[in-house]
Amino acid sequence: MLKRLHTRSAVHGVVAHSLVQALVAYLQTQDVDPQTLLPKGLHEVPQHPMERVSAEAFCQFLIRSAEALDDPLLGLHLGQAIQPSYLGALGYALLACENLGGVLLRIQRYHRLLHDLNPMECQHSPTHLELRWHTTMGQPGALFDEAGVCGIVQVAQSLCGRPLPMAEVDFVNPEPPDVRPYQAFFGCRVRFGQSVTRLSLPLDCLQWPLKQHDPHLLKLMDQQVQASLEALPQAEDLVEQTRQVVRHLAHQGVPELERVASELRLSPRVLYRRLAAHGHQFRDVREQALQDAAMAHLREGRLPMSDIAMRLGYSEQSAFTRAFKRWTGLSPLQWRQAHHGQAALS
Repeated sequence: MLKRLHTRSAVHGVVAHSLVQALVAYLQTQDVDPQTLLPKGLHEVPQHPMERVSAEAFCQFLIRSAEALDDPLLGLHLGQAIQPSYLGALGYALLACENLGGVLLRIQRYHRLLHDLNPMECQHSPTHLELRWHTTMGQPGALFDEAGVCGIVQVAQSLCGRPLPMAEVDFVNPEPPDVRPYQAFFGCRVRFGQSVTRLSLPLDCLQWPLKQHDPHLLKLMDQQVQASLEALPQAEDLVEQTRQVVRHLAHQGVPELERVASELRLSPRVLYRRLAAHGHQFRDVREQALQDAAMAHLREGRLPMSDIAMRLGYSEQSAFTRAFKRWTGLSPLQWRQAHHGQAALS
């Protein structure tokens, strides 16, 4: 029954550490020690509430937890345990909204505070609102999707004080052996193996009032949440900066983490953790930067192999050749000849 949980693709991106804390809290209610299940990169408590962790590591944590609990429905169960307080400032903004429509609008607008994987999209028909999640950023798997979608419904229902009248629910992931627990929670037909993950609910319920509407608090929290969103680092900014520094320093020798971090005005530990939080390892970023630079030199065809090796920080041409074969499966000479042959054919 747990096999379908492994039907997924590796994802690059980050999730808020608060989602890790939500899973930790759930495991503790089930008398399971979370520390024994945490993958590398999730052990340390963040020094700042804005800190993010690797989405892939979080997905692995979900799978390990489901296996430890022997619970193929962990996504459904975790989603039902989500409370607004787990969402930080965004949770307080949701509590202060006027109606359900305001809640869903803010979840869509500020989803990057929770994760930067597939965002929520809204589509309207004359009678219904559809919330959709595509798989353009990867397919994190049933546990991630079900916990997120069930969590949105659970939070919305708790804020409104009544069940949502769901019309249809679709998931992209494989169908479980028993769909009845999903139908019981959502109160409607639930389909699996669809092209998108989707919730459909009547437009009328968007006007349902919330129990704790507070316009003054909502204004303050909206400002805080917007500021938090604007302060989020863009993953590729740091990755590209790291690549540029590697290429700049390479002629002095293959750059180590400490040297690159110093150039970026960061401590080695902070650089390592920030890259890991965005789903990257420093060594992989460095290797990709050197590979890209090597291919650029080979395409130009002006420099001898020994000079290219030196510019990339390799003291010997043989070391450069071994590295290049590890990257591409070809020697630098073979790659250059193949590239020039393709260019001639073009």
